[in-house]
Amino acid sequence: MEADSLWLSLLFVASMIPFIEYTLAVPVGILFVNQPPVLTVLVSILGNSIGVVLLVLLSEKIRNWTLKRQNSQKSGRQSSKQQEKTKQFLEKYGMPGVGVLAPILLSSHIGAVTAVALGVSRSYAILWTLIGVVLWAIIFGIICVYASHWLLPFFGQ
Repeated sequence: MEADSLWLSLLFVASMIPFIEYTLAVPVGILFVNQPPVLTVLVSILGNSIGVVLLVLLSEKIRNWTLKRQNSQKSGRQSSKQQEKTKQFLEKYGMPGVGVLAPILLSSHIGAVTAVALGVSRSYAILWTLIGVVLWAIIFGIICVYASHWLLPFFGQ
């Protein structure tokens, strides 16, 4: 029982890290650590959600600080590739599209933070990013449950 809670704690922390998130935590938890799928998905959603919310809340302060600094220096700054990609998604699909697509194409963290940096309200960015996180974590969980029947024999389990 202690080993299970340790693994779930590690999956929770891993879900908070950009690019690892639920995309790695869910498959590892279900396929390799043999954790219950529903619990693994829930822990991953919770960890990823907390990470996104904290980062978005901090990003607003960072954005304000950066804008003040840019205004004082009056220097033009080039956008990053990720910022440009998110801006294109925002223009084409709006925040609902970014919230659902960013977790799978970029990272839920980067999508949400960049959307806020581009002027989307924090609460709206958080809402749609969390909808995307929940959706994709459930999809990954379902895929892992069905894939386990085919993949585990290759790993001797």
